[in-house]
Amino acid sequence: MLHKIIESAKKRLGNRLLILGHHYQREEVIAHADLVGDSFQLSRMAAERSVFSDVSNAGGLEFIIFCGVHFMAETADILANSPANLARRGGRRVEVILPDVLAGCSMADMASYETVSNCWEQLSRVINIDEVIPVTYVNSSAELKSFCGERGGISCTSGNARAVLEWALSRGRRVLFFPDQHLGRNTALKMGISPNEIADWNSAADLELGGNSVEIISRSKILLWDGFCCVHQRFLLGHIDEIRNAIPNVRVIVHPECRQDVVSKADEAGSTAYILKRITESPPGSCWAVGTEGRFVERIAKQNPDKTVVNLAFQPSYCSTMGLITLENLASMFNPIEQGKPLNVIRVDEKIAKNALIALQRMLENG
Repeated sequence: MLHKIIESAKKRLGNRLLILGHHYQREEVIAHADLVGDSFQLSRMAAERSVFSDVSNAGGLEFIIFCGVHFMAETADILANSPANLARRGGRRVEVILPDVLAGCSMADMASYETVSNCWEQLSRVINIDEVIPVTYVNSSAELKSFCGERGGISCTSGNARAVLEWALSRGRRVLFFPDQHLGRNTALKMGISPNEIADWNSAADLELGGNSVEIISRSKILLWDGFCCVHQRFLLGHIDEIRNAIPNVRVIVHPECRQDVVSKADEAGSTAYILKRITESPPGSCWAVGTEGRFVERIAKQNPDKTVVNLAFQPSYCSTMGLITLENLASMFNPIEQGKPLNVIRVDEKIAKNALIALQRMLENG
Protein backbone atom coordinates (compact mmCIF):
# COMPACT_ATOMS: atom_id res chain seq x y z
CA MET A 1 0.00 0.00 0.00
CA LEU A 2 2.74 2.48 0.95
CA HIS A 3 4.64 1.66 -2.25
CA LYS A 4 1.55 2.59 -4.30
CA ILE A 5 1.05 5.81 -2.34
CA ILE A 6 4.66 6.86 -2.95
CA GLU A 7 4.68 5.96 -6.63
CA SER A 8 1.36 7.70 -7.26
CA ALA A 9 2.62 10.86 -5.56
CA LYS A 10 5.86 10.72 -7.55
CA LYS A 11 3.90 10.56 -10.79
CA ARG A 12 1.76 13.54 -9.78
CA LEU A 13 4.80 15.60 -8.80
CA GLY A 14 6.81 14.58 -11.86
CA ASN A 15 10.11 16.41 -12.26
CA ARG A 16 9.21 18.80 -9.44
CA LEU A 17 10.61 16.13 -7.11
CA LEU A 18 13.94 14.30 -6.84
CA ILE A 19 14.54 11.51 -4.31
CA LEU A 20 18.16 10.83 -3.36
CA GLY A 21 19.02 7.57 -1.60
CA HIS A 22 22.23 6.72 0.22
CA HIS A 23 23.65 3.21 -0.19
CA TYR A 24 23.06 2.42 3.50
CA GLN A 25 19.30 2.87 3.27
CA ARG A 26 16.69 0.17 3.67
CA GLU A 27 15.94 -1.76 0.48
CA GLU A 28 12.29 -0.68 0.42
CA VAL A 29 13.35 2.99 0.60
CA ILE A 30 16.03 2.63 -2.09
CA ALA A 31 13.34 1.19 -4.38
CA HIS A 32 11.83 4.68 -4.66
CA ALA A 33 15.07 6.66 -5.06
CA ASP A 34 15.70 8.40 -8.37
CA LEU A 35 19.44 8.50 -7.71
CA VAL A 36 21.48 6.23 -5.44
CA GLY A 37 25.07 6.73 -4.28
CA ASP A 38 27.50 7.40 -1.47
CA SER A 39 28.19 10.82 0.03
CA PHE A 40 30.58 11.82 -2.74
CA GLN A 41 28.31 10.68 -5.57
CA LEU A 42 25.25 12.33 -4.06
CA SER A 43 27.22 15.55 -3.51
CA ARG A 44 28.08 15.56 -7.18
CA MET A 45 24.50 14.78 -8.14
CA ALA A 46 23.27 17.67 -6.00
CA ALA A 47 25.81 19.96 -7.64
CA GLU A 48 24.97 19.13 -11.26
CA ARG A 49 23.64 22.18 -13.04
CA SER A 50 21.37 20.08 -15.20
CA VAL A 51 19.44 18.98 -12.10
CA PHE A 52 18.59 22.48 -10.96
CA SER A 53 18.84 24.71 -14.02
CA ASP A 54 15.22 24.51 -15.16
CA VAL A 55 13.46 25.09 -11.85
CA SER A 56 12.25 28.52 -12.93
CA ASN A 57 10.23 26.80 -15.65
CA ALA A 58 6.83 25.22 -15.02
CA GLY A 59 7.28 21.70 -13.78
CA GLY A 60 10.93 22.24 -12.82
CA LEU A 61 12.55 20.78 -9.72
CA GLU A 62 11.21 22.19 -6.46
CA PHE A 63 11.83 19.48 -3.86
CA ILE A 64 14.59 17.05 -2.94
CA ILE A 65 13.76 14.29 -0.49
CA PHE A 66 17.08 13.11 0.86
CA CYS A 67 16.94 9.57 2.21
CA GLY A 68 20.14 9.84 4.18
CA VAL A 69 21.21 11.66 7.33
CA HIS A 70 21.24 15.29 8.44
CA PHE A 71 24.67 16.38 7.21
CA MET A 72 23.86 15.01 3.74
CA ALA A 73 20.67 17.04 3.53
CA GLU A 74 22.61 20.12 4.65
CA THR A 75 25.13 19.53 1.87
CA ALA A 76 22.38 19.15 -0.71
CA ASP A 77 20.76 22.39 0.48
CA ILE A 78 24.07 24.28 0.24
CA LEU A 79 24.79 23.02 -3.28
CA ALA A 80 21.27 23.15 -4.68
CA ASN A 81 20.76 26.66 -3.37
CA SER A 82 24.18 28.09 -4.09
CA PRO A 83 24.18 31.73 -5.29
CA ALA A 84 24.82 30.55 -8.86
CA ASN A 85 21.91 28.09 -8.82
CA LEU A 86 19.59 30.61 -7.16
CA ALA A 87 20.50 33.18 -9.83
CA ARG A 88 19.68 30.69 -12.59
CA ARG A 89 16.29 30.13 -11.00
CA GLY A 90 15.54 33.80 -10.39
CA GLY A 91 15.99 33.41 -6.63
CA ARG A 92 13.71 30.39 -6.29
CA ARG A 93 14.86 27.80 -3.76
CA VAL A 94 14.81 24.03 -4.00
CA GLU A 95 13.52 22.72 -0.68
CA VAL A 96 15.55 19.83 0.76
CA ILE A 97 13.54 17.47 2.94
CA LEU A 98 14.77 14.85 5.41
CA PRO A 99 12.10 12.20 6.11
CA ASP A 100 13.19 11.91 9.76
CA VAL A 101 14.94 14.90 11.34
CA LEU A 102 16.42 12.61 13.99
CA ALA A 103 18.48 10.82 11.34
CA GLY A 104 21.88 12.17 12.30
CA CYS A 105 25.41 10.81 12.37
CA SER A 106 27.22 9.91 15.58
CA MET A 107 30.59 10.59 13.93
CA ALA A 108 29.49 14.07 12.85
CA ASP A 109 28.39 14.76 16.42
CA MET A 110 31.90 13.97 17.73
CA ALA A 111 33.19 17.34 16.51
CA SER A 112 31.41 20.66 16.88
CA TYR A 113 32.20 24.21 15.83
CA GLU A 114 32.97 25.05 19.47
CA THR A 115 35.33 22.13 20.12
CA VAL A 116 37.20 22.55 16.83
CA SER A 117 37.48 26.31 17.39
CA ASN A 118 38.96 25.61 20.81
CA CYS A 119 41.49 23.25 19.21
CA TRP A 120 42.34 25.90 16.61
CA GLU A 121 42.88 28.52 19.31
CA GLN A 122 45.16 26.21 21.31
CA LEU A 123 47.21 25.39 18.22
CA SER A 124 47.60 29.08 17.42
CA ARG A 125 49.44 29.54 20.71
CA VAL A 126 52.24 27.10 19.86
CA ILE A 127 52.55 27.03 16.05
CA ASN A 128 51.92 29.34 13.10
CA ILE A 129 48.22 28.73 12.52
CA ASP A 130 48.49 30.14 8.99
CA GLU A 131 50.43 26.96 8.09
CA VAL A 132 47.55 24.71 9.18
CA ILE A 133 44.92 23.65 6.62
CA PRO A 134 41.66 22.40 8.18
CA VAL A 135 40.09 19.41 6.41
CA THR A 136 36.68 18.11 7.39
CA TYR A 137 35.28 14.80 6.29
CA VAL A 138 31.95 15.34 4.54
CA ASN A 139 30.40 13.44 7.47
CA SER A 140 30.28 16.65 9.50
CA SER A 141 28.00 19.59 10.16
CA ALA A 142 27.61 22.54 7.81
CA GLU A 143 29.19 24.67 10.55
CA LEU A 144 32.43 22.69 10.33
CA LYS A 145 32.45 22.88 6.55
CA SER A 146 32.01 26.63 6.99
CA PHE A 147 34.90 26.66 9.48
CA CYS A 148 37.13 25.10 6.81
CA GLY A 149 35.92 27.30 3.97
CA GLU A 150 36.60 30.43 6.01
CA ARG A 151 40.16 29.35 6.87
CA GLY A 152 41.47 28.18 3.50
CA GLY A 153 40.38 24.59 4.12
CA ILE A 154 38.35 21.96 2.37
CA SER A 155 35.94 19.07 2.79
CA CYS A 156 36.61 15.52 1.61
CA THR A 157 34.96 12.14 1.18
CA SER A 158 36.39 8.67 1.55
CA GLY A 159 36.68 8.57 -2.24
CA ASN A 160 38.89 11.65 -2.62
CA ALA A 161 40.57 11.91 0.81
CA ARG A 162 44.06 11.34 -0.63
CA ALA A 163 43.64 13.98 -3.33
CA VAL A 164 42.33 16.41 -0.72
CA LEU A 165 45.22 15.78 1.71
CA GLU A 166 47.69 16.26 -1.13
CA TRP A 167 45.93 19.52 -2.04
CA ALA A 168 46.03 20.68 1.57
CA LEU A 169 49.70 19.80 2.15
CA SER A 170 50.65 21.67 -1.02
CA ARG A 171 49.21 24.78 0.62
CA GLY A 172 50.24 24.34 4.24
CA ARG A 173 52.75 22.68 6.50
CA ARG A 174 50.21 20.50 8.31
CA VAL A 175 46.58 19.39 8.24
CA LEU A 176 44.01 19.36 11.03
CA PHE A 177 41.71 16.49 9.99
CA PHE A 178 38.30 15.92 11.58
CA PRO A 179 36.14 14.21 12.65
CA ASP A 180 37.19 10.69 11.55
CA GLN A 181 40.59 9.60 12.86
CA HIS A 182 40.63 6.32 10.92
CA LEU A 183 40.07 7.77 7.45
CA GLY A 184 42.71 10.40 8.18
CA ARG A 185 45.28 7.90 9.47
CA ASN A 186 44.70 5.31 6.74
CA THR A 187 44.96 7.95 4.03
CA ALA A 188 48.07 9.58 5.50
CA LEU A 189 49.88 6.25 5.87
CA LYS A 190 48.96 5.27 2.31
CA MET A 191 50.53 8.55 1.17
CA GLY A 192 53.78 7.54 2.86
CA ILE A 193 53.52 9.96 5.77
CA SER A 194 55.47 8.61 8.74
CA PRO A 195 53.51 7.54 11.86
CA ASN A 196 55.89 9.89 13.72
CA GLU A 197 54.35 12.79 11.79
CA ILE A 198 50.78 11.87 12.73
CA ALA A 199 49.43 13.17 16.04
CA ASP A 200 46.13 12.27 17.72
CA TRP A 201 44.05 15.12 19.12
CA ASN A 202 42.02 14.07 22.15
CA SER A 203 38.97 16.35 22.13
CA ALA A 204 38.29 16.08 25.86
CA ALA A 205 37.70 19.63 27.11
CA ASP A 206 40.10 19.40 30.06
CA LEU A 207 43.16 18.44 27.98
CA GLU A 208 45.67 20.99 26.77
CA LEU A 209 46.86 20.56 23.17
CA GLY A 210 44.70 17.47 22.82
CA GLY A 211 46.99 15.58 25.17
CA ASN A 212 50.12 16.37 23.11
CA SER A 213 53.39 18.12 23.88
CA VAL A 214 54.48 21.17 21.91
CA GLU A 215 57.21 18.99 20.36
CA ILE A 216 54.68 16.45 19.03
CA ILE A 217 52.50 19.21 17.57
CA SER A 218 55.51 20.92 15.99
CA ARG A 219 56.75 17.81 14.16
CA SER A 220 53.29 16.72 12.97
CA LYS A 221 52.05 16.82 9.40
CA ILE A 222 48.63 15.41 10.24
CA LEU A 223 46.63 16.18 13.38
CA LEU A 224 43.78 13.69 13.77
CA TRP A 225 40.58 14.39 15.67
CA ASP A 226 39.43 11.43 17.80
CA GLY A 227 36.10 10.77 16.07
CA PHE A 228 35.07 7.50 14.46
CA CYS A 229 32.23 5.73 12.67
CA CYS A 230 30.33 3.39 14.99
CA VAL A 231 29.52 1.07 12.07
CA HIS A 232 33.08 0.66 10.78
CA GLN A 233 34.92 0.67 14.10
CA ARG A 234 33.14 -2.59 14.98
CA PHE A 235 35.26 -4.55 12.51
CA LEU A 236 38.22 -6.22 14.21
CA LEU A 237 41.28 -8.26 13.23
CA GLY A 238 39.57 -11.37 14.57
CA HIS A 239 36.78 -10.98 12.01
CA ILE A 240 39.32 -11.23 9.20
CA ASP A 241 40.88 -14.36 10.73
CA GLU A 242 37.46 -15.96 11.24
CA ILE A 243 36.22 -15.30 7.70
CA ARG A 244 39.46 -16.52 6.11
CA ASN A 245 39.26 -19.73 8.15
CA ALA A 246 35.62 -20.20 7.13
CA ILE A 247 36.12 -19.30 3.43
CA PRO A 248 39.73 -20.02 2.39
CA ASN A 249 39.58 -18.27 -1.01
CA VAL A 250 37.80 -15.14 0.22
CA ARG A 251 39.08 -11.67 -0.61
CA VAL A 252 38.61 -9.10 2.18
CA ILE A 253 37.66 -5.56 1.20
CA VAL A 254 36.92 -2.86 3.78
CA HIS A 255 36.01 0.80 4.07
CA PRO A 256 38.83 3.22 5.07
CA GLU A 257 36.75 4.31 8.09
CA CYS A 258 37.79 0.97 9.63
CA ARG A 259 40.63 0.76 12.16
CA GLN A 260 44.12 0.99 10.74
CA ASP A 261 45.08 -2.57 11.71
CA VAL A 262 41.96 -3.91 9.97
CA VAL A 263 42.66 -1.89 6.80
CA SER A 264 46.27 -3.08 6.86
CA LYS A 265 45.27 -6.75 7.12
CA ALA A 266 42.51 -6.56 4.49
CA ASP A 267 43.28 -7.25 0.85
CA GLU A 268 41.78 -3.95 -0.29
CA ALA A 269 40.21 -0.79 1.11
CA GLY A 270 38.07 1.86 -0.54
CA SER A 271 34.94 3.98 -0.48
CA THR A 272 31.47 2.52 -0.91
CA ALA A 273 31.62 3.47 -4.60
CA TYR A 274 34.97 1.68 -4.94
CA ILE A 275 33.71 -1.42 -3.13
CA LEU A 276 30.62 -1.60 -5.34
CA LYS A 277 32.63 -1.14 -8.54
CA ARG A 278 35.36 -3.58 -7.52
CA ILE A 279 32.96 -6.39 -6.70
CA THR A 280 30.65 -5.75 -9.65
CA GLU A 281 33.54 -5.87 -12.10
CA SER A 282 35.20 -8.94 -10.54
CA PRO A 283 34.99 -12.28 -12.40
CA PRO A 284 32.06 -14.68 -11.83
CA GLY A 285 32.82 -17.02 -8.97
CA SER A 286 34.75 -14.37 -7.03
CA CYS A 287 34.36 -14.49 -3.26
CA TRP A 288 34.27 -11.34 -1.13
CA ALA A 289 34.00 -10.51 2.57
CA VAL A 290 33.04 -6.86 2.92
CA GLY A 291 33.73 -4.66 5.94
CA THR A 292 31.14 -1.91 5.69
CA GLU A 293 27.47 -1.20 6.43
CA GLY A 294 25.36 -4.36 6.40
CA ARG A 295 22.43 -3.23 4.23
CA PHE A 296 24.86 -2.13 1.54
CA VAL A 297 26.68 -5.49 1.63
CA GLU A 298 23.38 -7.36 1.35
CA ARG A 299 22.39 -5.24 -1.65
CA ILE A 300 25.71 -5.92 -3.40
CA ALA A 301 25.19 -9.64 -2.83
CA LYS A 302 21.73 -9.51 -4.46
CA GLN A 303 23.08 -7.53 -7.39
CA ASN A 304 25.90 -10.04 -7.95
CA PRO A 305 24.32 -13.51 -7.80
CA ASP A 306 27.25 -14.99 -9.75
CA LYS A 307 29.61 -14.19 -6.86
CA THR A 308 29.81 -14.92 -3.15
CA VAL A 309 29.47 -11.68 -1.16
CA VAL A 310 29.26 -11.85 2.63
CA ASN A 311 29.61 -9.52 5.60
CA LEU A 312 33.11 -9.51 7.06
CA ALA A 313 31.63 -9.97 10.54
CA PHE A 314 29.14 -12.79 10.99
CA GLN A 315 26.96 -10.26 12.85
CA PRO A 316 26.36 -7.48 10.26
CA SER A 317 27.03 -3.88 11.27
CA TYR A 318 24.06 -1.62 10.47
CA CYS A 319 23.83 2.16 10.59
CA SER A 320 21.04 2.80 13.10
CA THR A 321 20.46 6.42 12.09
CA MET A 322 20.16 5.56 8.40
CA GLY A 323 17.63 2.98 9.53
CA LEU A 324 15.43 5.76 10.91
CA ILE A 325 14.34 6.51 7.35
CA THR A 326 11.40 4.18 6.79
CA LEU A 327 8.82 3.64 4.11
CA GLU A 328 6.25 5.14 6.49
CA ASN A 329 8.01 8.44 7.09
CA LEU A 330 9.00 8.69 3.42
CA ALA A 331 5.35 8.29 2.42
CA SER A 332 4.28 10.88 4.99
CA MET A 333 6.30 13.59 3.21
CA PHE A 334 4.11 13.69 0.10
CA ASN A 335 0.78 15.14 1.27
CA PRO A 336 2.47 18.17 2.87
CA ILE A 337 4.50 18.72 -0.30
CA GLU A 338 1.40 18.63 -2.49
CA GLN A 339 -0.35 21.01 -0.11
CA GLY A 340 2.54 23.46 -0.42
CA LYS A 341 3.61 22.98 3.21
CA PRO A 342 6.56 20.56 3.14
CA LEU A 343 7.73 19.10 6.45
CA ASN A 344 11.28 18.60 7.73
CA VAL A 345 12.85 21.17 5.43
CA ILE A 346 16.60 21.45 6.02
CA ARG A 347 17.81 24.99 5.48
CA VAL A 348 21.38 26.08 6.30
CA ASP A 349 21.95 29.61 7.59
CA GLU A 350 23.06 31.87 4.75
CA LYS A 351 26.39 32.91 6.31
CA ILE A 352 27.28 29.32 7.20
CA ALA A 353 26.25 28.12 3.74
CA LYS A 354 28.43 30.73 2.04
CA ASN A 355 31.67 29.52 3.63
CA ALA A 356 30.67 25.84 3.60
CA LEU A 357 30.12 26.10 -0.15
CA ILE A 358 33.77 27.12 -0.57
CA ALA A 359 34.94 23.95 1.20
CA LEU A 360 32.50 21.80 -0.78
CA GLN A 361 33.44 23.32 -4.14
CA ARG A 362 37.10 22.62 -3.40
CA MET A 363 36.14 19.05 -2.54
CA LEU A 364 34.28 18.61 -5.83
CA GLU A 365 37.21 20.08 -7.76
CA ASN A 366 39.50 17.45 -6.20
CA GLY A 367 37.30 14.45 -7.03
